[in-house]
Amino acid sequence: MTDRCIISKCMAISRSHFLNTPYKGEAVIDLYKVDGFANKASGICHYCAVDTLKAILENNSLRFTDVRFLNDSTEFVEIIPLIKEVLNEERYTSSFREFLLNSDVICELEEYKQSYIGFSRREHDFKQTSYHTYTCSFSTNSDSLSMWNYYGTTTAGLNVVFDFAWNMFKECEKTEVNIGEKLSNDIMIYRGLILYSRDDKKKCVAELLNRLAKIFEEAGNDLDKYKGSILYAFKEAINNMRCFFKNESFRSEEEYRTVLKIPEDLLMAETLVDEIKAKGVFKKGNILIPYVDYKFKPESIKSITINPYEKETDSMFELGIRNLLWMKGLENVKIVHSNIPIRKYD
Repeated sequence: MTDRCIISKCMAISRSHFLNTPYKGEAVIDLYKVDGFANKASGICHYCAVDTLKAILENNSLRFTDVRFLNDSTEFVEIIPLIKEVLNEERYTSSFREFLLNSDVICELEEYKQSYIGFSRREHDFKQTSYHTYTCSFSTNSDSLSMWNYYGTTTAGLNVVFDFAWNMFKECEKTEVNIGEKLSNDIMIYRGLILYSRDDKKKCVAELLNRLAKIFEEAGNDLDKYKGSILYAFKEAINNMRCFFKNESFRSEEEYRTVLKIPEDLLMAETLVDEIKAKGVFKKGNILIPYVDYKFKPESIKSITINPYEKETDSMFELGIRNLLWMKGLENVKIVHSNIPIRKYD
């Protein structure tokens, strides 16, 4: 096995997420049925308040927040016991288990500190660089009572429905449900379905470990030469993967997520690159949350759904939204009302 082959395999794994693993055994007819996995990147929606819609359209951007500030407090941590559980199954050699479990990478994954080291190719060569990770959340259900309870109780809630996930951002045009792509300025974008099932998460982890175990075996007596590359591939793939793992308690959100990995030097620069419209922190309660506003394509908006508490058709609320869409040249965007027959008590 040549140096080039093992290192290339490790670099490929480092860019992977393994999120398709739970769906590998599904029949094609099930994958492509109306509510099948293959259609989950169509009609995704972003629940928000009307003032957020105003900001989205006026700034021509969607807000991505620092991955460490999400509403599931167990995110990024729950994957560690899953790794240990899968590793301790008998399919792996003791030397491979010890190689990973005794490495510093496990501690790094447990701490999950921003920033982390990745590789850049902006200068036509691999160079270490520091990245920060930001996420923007969507749902595959455009009329979800649980989501309206988050965003609609003040009657100011709505959701923005996009035609396809691959039509939202410049340079991100692969039609797969779960993907990873490189954008301009060395920004990486990952998007895909959130996994809630513990069994599905274990399948993803196992698929990664199976690939790494083969490389570990191929390295043989030259392990010292390749261990850095193998551990780097392990850490990066886990970081990519766990951005899409969430506690089963949040299953009702039916979340579809877009993740941006942005080089630290872009975030520190005084001048913004074209696609980043703004950056900074916003206050939520007493917490300052880092954010990036990233440019999207307004023509990808398909419709606006108004919350179930706003019953009146052609109300002032709806009229204001229609006027905003008209001013932004989006008069073809449909406005629909929730079908949930809920009663609001004043």
